Amino acid sequence: MRLSSARLLVVLIVVGIFFQMGSVSVWAQESSLVRSIEVQGNTFIDTETIKASILKTKVDQPAVEQQILDDLRSIYDLGYFQDVSASFEPAVGGVQVVFHVVENPIVQEISFSGMTGVPFGEYQKQMKTQTGFILNVHDLWEDLYGLREWIASEYGYFARIADLTADTDGRIEVELAQTTLKDVVIEGNEKTKDFVIERELSFEPGDPVNIHQVDQSLRRILMLGYFDEISRDFSEEDDPDETVLTINLTERKTGSATFGVSYSTVDRLVGFVEAADDNFLGRGQRVNATARFGKKLQEYELGFYEPYIDKTGTSLGVNLYRRSRQQQIVLKGETEVSSAQRTTNGGDLTLGRPFGEFTRGRLTFRVENNRYDDFSGPPNPSFEDYKNRMVGFGVNTNTSDHPFNPTEGYKNDAYLELGTRMFGGDLTYAKLRLEHSRYFEVKDGGYVLAVRGLGGRLLGGDAGREAFSIGGADTLRGYPYGGYEGSLVGDHMLVMNAEFRFPIFEKVTGVVFTDWGTTWNKNESMGLQDLANSYGLGVRLDTPLGLLRLDYGWGKNVEDQRKGQFYFGIGQMF
Repeated sequence: MRLSSARLLVVLIVVGIFFQMGSVSVWAQESSLVRSIEVQGNTFIDTETIKASILKTKVDQPAVEQQILDDLRSIYDLGYFQDVSASFEPAVGGVQVVFHVVENPIVQEISFSGMTGVPFGEYQKQMKTQTGFILNVHDLWEDLYGLREWIASEYGYFARIADLTADTDGRIEVELAQTTLKDVVIEGNEKTKDFVIERELSFEPGDPVNIHQVDQSLRRILMLGYFDEISRDFSEEDDPDETVLTINLTERKTGSATFGVSYSTVDRLVGFVEAADDNFLGRGQRVNATARFGKKLQEYELGFYEPYIDKTGTSLGVNLYRRSRQQQIVLKGETEVSSAQRTTNGGDLTLGRPFGEFTRGRLTFRVENNRYDDFSGPPNPSFEDYKNRMVGFGVNTNTSDHPFNPTEGYKNDAYLELGTRMFGGDLTYAKLRLEHSRYFEVKDGGYVLAVRGLGGRLLGGDAGREAFSIGGADTLRGYPYGGYEGSLVGDHMLVMNAEFRFPIFEKVTGVVFTDWGTTWNKNESMGLQDLANSYGLGVRLDTPLGLLRLDYGWGKNVEDQRKGQFYFGIGQMF
């Protein structure tokens, strides 16, 4: 909070219009002995409560002026009285000290003004100062101090007590002043344009400061993935009702260009060249170009993503690709491998739109032409050319706290894919895919348990070669994509993953994981005993090229024996 507690002392000065302490009206000789102590004028405050604050003036002790003044202060400090004074009456062998009090009024009404949208009635229920009870100035002071804290924590606003009036009839009026945003200063963004950051802000100069809105906006900026660190500062201005917000940023490298070779038991030796930038020219756009080539595989892909094609956050993504990969299947009743080179030429276009703070919807159109060449082995009826025309509808929710290393929150994704014969398509089907991931920080410092459930179901039609297929780096580590002899391809699928993530060094995280999953057809049943399973170890490297994922998983081969496979990827698996 920017408002100092010293400013709240103004409350006591204002309330002091009827909180004036009196003085001793008639003084006795210093040698006079106090024979008795009386309290007069109190109606609502118990006499014994008042006498309990009289600590220095004592019976059978001399009546000392300073001691009586100190006791007057003690009575006044109880907070219930407008005025206190003392007088003396003759008594046998000395004097009787009479403390006179004038009580504060009974509180009849408490009203608040100066802020809209804040239900002050909720706070009144927890105040010490209540209607129907005598006013205590100290309780009122605590209530007003707590009011600012309550407004900030519950509703996010910065406010101060601008004025306080109270009358002798017990009506109290509290006027508040909101702190407004004088300006927003962005620092540390050397590459990223200011407008990329500003469009994620839900406020602008001149708005009342709302710390909840500020922190939500900073989370949106963090989830862009362009920055390693984000912090905020509020300034002290000459006008107590204005402040300047400074957003401090530390950028991370978002562009990369790499080349090299990789090896897998399926694709053998593969060379690759990749170039990508998630923040192209600092404008928040994503571009990527990839080429992979080997004896059994050739892939080329070009992609572009614009997160804001209008001011409402509508996004546009376009991908073009050509993929050629050798497929090998051992048909039932055969011992020889049936193989062909499958070439896919296609592209997709996706429109996205936000629905609330954490949720986005998307609409995807995809066009693919698939061709089979270079046949060998026994004839395979599935090696037939086909065209796929697809429309997809998806909804994604992400409440996690970090784009790369989440420690709490969850992610949901629901995606409905419809194959159609429109525009020359050969397949008609409807598939539903559901995914849920959740993150638990089990210990401070980055010790996280991450779990995921992934399910898919054919709702209608015949997906054919577009059926669900699992295995590989993104679903079931330790098994090849599609399994052995097509054992992990079907109309329905179920995958469950669990990872325990723990820090090793700075920017290096270790992972212990287990994966479970299977597929089955619509005319088959599935039991838990059908789940293929694997386990393994991995590391995550936060490098200038992005978050690199290295995993080694042990699955089972055709002979039901454990066999390990190495996997490389970009970003977390989920």
